[in-house]
Amino acid sequence: MSNDTRSFIRRAALGACAAALAALVVPSAPAHAATAHPTVTLAKPGNGAGVLTLTVPATRPGAAPLTIDCTVTPSTPFRYYGGPYGGGEEGLATVECSALVYKIQVDVALYYNGSQVTYNSRTAYNALNATADTEYPLKQGSYQTGARATITTVLGGTPVTSPIYGSASVTLP
Repeated sequence: MSNDTRSFIRRAALGACAAALAALVVPSAPAHAATAHPTVTLAKPGNGAGVLTLTVPATRPGAAPLTIDCTVTPSTPFRYYGGPYGGGEEGLATVECSALVYKIQVDVALYYNGSQVTYNSRTAYNALNATADTEYPLKQGSYQTGARATITTVLGGTPVTSPIYGSASVTLP
């Protein structure tokens, strides 16, 4: 057998293996349509309380949709000692959900005299809660923490983002 013939046979065999693997890994169109993820609808957050109500439609006939409440809480900024700046101002943002969700992304920002000066984000998967923090060197002025959450209830589902909730302001000498 010549080298050209061996090369041709090797390429043909590899192509057949690749096609067989693709058939196993990639589902056909009807199978993929049957496993489509439900859409998520967002209820209006209640009176600045920082609660998102997410409704996941039922996946079985006759079953009730699942309602998940996620509370987004910005902490009042507080002074910390040590750390990267030798001390400063810190803000925390926490998200707590009433049922397990696929993904929680929590964003936190610290505002100094009304302007955003720091930002951080943290993501938790298959979780009930998530927390993020951010720090800023201490200077005299007014501080406030902002918090926002993006929740994805199921893998491949539609992410829902909350409004930005603000904490109480604190003034430091």
